[in-house]
Amino acid sequence: MKPLLGRILGGRYELEEKIGSGGMAIVYKAKCHLLKRHVAVKVLRPELVEDEEFVARFKRESQAAASLSHPNIVNIYDVGEENGIYYIVMEYIKGKTLKEYIREKGKLDWEEAVRIAIQICSALKHAHKNGIIHRDIKPQNILVSEDGTIKVTDFGIARAATSATVTMAGANVMGSVHYFSPEQARGGHVDAKSDLYSLGIVLYEMVTGTVPFEGDTAVSVALKHIQEKVKPPGELNPDIPKSLQDVIEKAIEKDQSKRYQTAGEMIKDLQRVLKEPNGSFVVRGSDNSDMPTQVFRPINVDREQLEGSAEKKKRPIWLKLLFITLPLLVILALFFYIGSQIYKNHFVVEEVEVPRVVGLNEQDAKRILQEHNLTMKVVERRNSSQEEGIILYQEPAEGIKVKPHSTVNVVVSLGPRTIKVPNVIGFSQRDAEIALENAGLKVGPPEYVESDMPADTVVRQSIEPNTEVVENTEIVLVISKKPEKELVEVQEYVGLKEEIARELIEGIGLKVGKVTKDYNQEYPEGVVYRQNPQAGDVVEPGREVDLWVSLGPVPSYPKVLEIDLSQYGENQENDGDRRIKVTIKRADDGQVVYDAEHVLSEGTISINLEGSGVVRYIIYIDDQPVKEITVDFTKKEDAD
Repeated sequence: MKPLLGRILGGRYELEEKIGSGGMAIVYKAKCHLLKRHVAVKVLRPELVEDEEFVARFKRESQAAASLSHPNIVNIYDVGEENGIYYIVMEYIKGKTLKEYIREKGKLDWEEAVRIAIQICSALKHAHKNGIIHRDIKPQNILVSEDGTIKVTDFGIARAATSATVTMAGANVMGSVHYFSPEQARGGHVDAKSDLYSLGIVLYEMVTGTVPFEGDTAVSVALKHIQEKVKPPGELNPDIPKSLQDVIEKAIEKDQSKRYQTAGEMIKDLQRVLKEPNGSFVVRGSDNSDMPTQVFRPINVDREQLEGSAEKKKRPIWLKLLFITLPLLVILALFFYIGSQIYKNHFVVEEVEVPRVVGLNEQDAKRILQEHNLTMKVVERRNSSQEEGIILYQEPAEGIKVKPHSTVNVVVSLGPRTIKVPNVIGFSQRDAEIALENAGLKVGPPEYVESDMPADTVVRQSIEPNTEVVENTEIVLVISKKPEKELVEVQEYVGLKEEIARELIEGIGLKVGKVTKDYNQEYPEGVVYRQNPQAGDVVEPGREVDLWVSLGPVPSYPKVLEIDLSQYGENQENDGDRRIKVTIKRADDGQVVYDAEHVLSEGTISINLEGSGVVRYIIYIDDQPVKEITVDFTKKEDAD
């Protein structure tokens, strides 16, 4: 098969770069030219195209994932086949795999790990509810987006729960050996509890930084899943709370009946872990096996012994015991009843069911929680498509029962993320579209006009550069198309004498337009230092070219500033001996250019000033501003 980079599949998906690969497929980042967005395209490996089993698995992935719609499951947009290339078009997630995330951090904080596990569990709950078993839950198949959202992907070996879910012995065992369940290793029946086992292993790795079982071969690791007991995660990371260790150990029980039976059960315990880290609420499966069978010798009892026993039973002693025991039982029952009522009325607090506040604004959510005797705590504020102040996430979730006065943690929207519109004028159409999309903006249908700029170049954009807009705002580009008239390319005139520039302009059929003369520090007098249009622009014949011609460097003439000190005296005896402080500062930046003390008897003093251009100064007498002057260093006359 030819290299796929740059190829367009289905007439719309242009493969731009390879972003991942697995045993079954290669994943590319692609541009959807129809909807103007980036997507991920998973392409079946060319060496597997002839293998009917892998093709069937590839198709099964698309069918399985396309039937699911959940915020924690990667969306499937399209499926296709083109000249023997089988591909699936999926949502493109900016971020990294959970495996990469764990490697970067070494191990995760237990609270972060629990929140990630809750999102994965929520995705599995949705999949299981729709009859889909993932069968390959592992960190490599879990994506962490830039905003922290977890996305489960790769349903490549998923099967409907109603279809065959037993891996044939002797065939290649499905799943990844470090994460699959004992029943997968044995080639046994696989169901929803198998996914929860794999999630337990993933959670183990998140909080310890390592998988529980390692081996030289896949077979040795598989045997450990079947036979060996897992080392408690708390021994590897003492910071793990007791309740989380209980959840992990229950999830990875080798006996399916002792694990969590549904993803919903596991979610409830994970949510309680965040509230009661050291609680003992996880119900672990107990060994309910019967007592071992024992052999007893036969007991020889003759008829006379049986009759004697019967006579003893009729003796009055039993009646006496009954009269003694019965009142005691009644008294004990009465004490138990009274005690239970006291406990119930004074010590047992009815639990409160958490209401739904997701989607409400912050004020309404707080009021509703207070009405249910609960308090609200904002743990995070982040940008989203929701307007500012809307609740995005709550914990505990709706319907969970908690004690009164418990705290409900919420995440509040900061509103859509604002983006500064980049300047793409002068870019080629494709480069401009990529720049806008990478900035988080949408590109609308382009408009085409004739212009002086080269064809396929952005002439204008519908929103001015550097304007603050919300994410996904649509920008319309105005693209230059080739004009019908033959154009002339403007030459470089900067650095040439004005007379020579004029000759060259007129020599190629253009006209000299407005000529502006001004001082310039870099170019000598009479030399062009700026032009419009720029060199390389293509324009129509007869177009005017404006020139800026240098007058040379800005002249600078030192000035003498005279200040009459006598006007600042008070006409008192010995006033002439009084000392005053004279300070001169630049008005624009406050820089001190003169600072000295004088005696009033000096009369008029002269101060030398040096500078360039036109400068404003403020004169201070004894730190009080008394006068503002303007000095033009380009003229020869003295300052006022």
